[in-house]
Amino acid sequence: MAWNATTASLFDDYVYNMTGNTTATTIIGKCEAMGTNPKYKQSIPIVVLLIVVYGLVILACLCGNGLVCIVVAKNRSMRTVTNYFIANLAVTDLLVGVFCTPITLIDNFQTGWEFGALMCKLLPTVQGIAYGASVFTLVAIAVDRYLAVTAPNDGKLTGMCTFCIILVIWLSAIIIMAPISFATKFDKDDKTCYEYWTFPDGHRLYTLALFVMCYLAPLVAITSLYIRIAVRLYNTSVRSSAHCGAWGTTGAASKLGYKVRVFKMLVVVVVIFTLLHLPLHTVTFLVDYGDLSCEVKESIFKYGYPIAHWLAFVNSCVNPIVYGCMNRNFRKGFASAFRRAGLPCCTLRRMNNIRNNTSDKRRRSTNRTTPNAENHEPAKLKGSPDTGEIELVAVPNDVTRRHNSHRCTGNAEPTVGVVSWISQV
Repeated sequence: MAWNATTASLFDDYVYNMTGNTTATTIIGKCEAMGTNPKYKQSIPIVVLLIVVYGLVILACLCGNGLVCIVVAKNRSMRTVTNYFIANLAVTDLLVGVFCTPITLIDNFQTGWEFGALMCKLLPTVQGIAYGASVFTLVAIAVDRYLAVTAPNDGKLTGMCTFCIILVIWLSAIIIMAPISFATKFDKDDKTCYEYWTFPDGHRLYTLALFVMCYLAPLVAITSLYIRIAVRLYNTSVRSSAHCGAWGTTGAASKLGYKVRVFKMLVVVVVIFTLLHLPLHTVTFLVDYGDLSCEVKESIFKYGYPIAHWLAFVNSCVNPIVYGCMNRNFRKGFASAFRRAGLPCCTLRRMNNIRNNTSDKRRRSTNRTTPNAENHEPAKLKGSPDTGEIELVAVPNDVTRRHNSHRCTGNAEPTVGVVSWISQV
């Protein structure tokens, strides 16, 4: 199992391959106790380093994802379908930060299993459920965005439908992770937690099944949907620019820009998820399918898995940072929550400064490229309803008249094309 291989595959002194024989265990490799200190798998400085870096992840995970849930719950304007899914993603990350990360940290540096039979079953199961719910939520977000772009009027999900989808996400994750709960056993004499499968190669087959169902297949589906979304957004922007000039349909351009911004943010979330979980899948496949020596396995157990687990847990705390950097509504919500708690907003101010500097550059660039023709009104400030970014544009009189009469002939010369506007988002 990829998400808690340390526990489920017995990453202490033995690596087991359980067979159908209920009285015998095939020991693939038996290594000496890891580390110079019999209590720890690594040296004391490495243990201290693990505690520090894991502790920072736990703190960031709790604060960041807690803020996301608070912002979505307390702001009525944030209660959209996409944000409900984002809040569900934050809940899975909170589960990882509160329950999985601390226990996995201790298991990664301490020999033996000190948490008893119940936690032996719970840890790999809960961690797997949280992981499955996360990746299935990313698929649901991709489907929601695809419907919002391809069928903006008929394809919107209702609130009840959204909650039903979230329920199905959690039930699916629980069902997929149920086998690991039954297969995980605890030996109180040796204080070891391991997997016992009643058929040959059970652990390897289950590892492969989880990789396909909870990593490969979802990411293929997400990639396919996001490619379709990107193509549709590009075609829409080209048609808008060709038929309506620069600002013939300001409302449509604003909606299009909003969809592009949300799309970019969600793509970043998926890419980070993919990259940060790949090392854990890689080392799991190396151990389960690679013909490795005892020394190589020992190195993976001592250093490979703690690093791979840490990278996977980092994913649980970076999403709120992405939301704060790429979405003004979340940024405002975070700032409001900080003010209510009496905390400084230095980080959020720095984010705003970065965004404002970018907007200033856009305004100067737009002002330099705008022709000073007689049929143009003085430059006006035009803002995006989602981000609040201000852009300085010159609005032609005839374009304004056509917009007011809800007509778009495409005869006016655009000052700033919609395609170039989107590319600056």
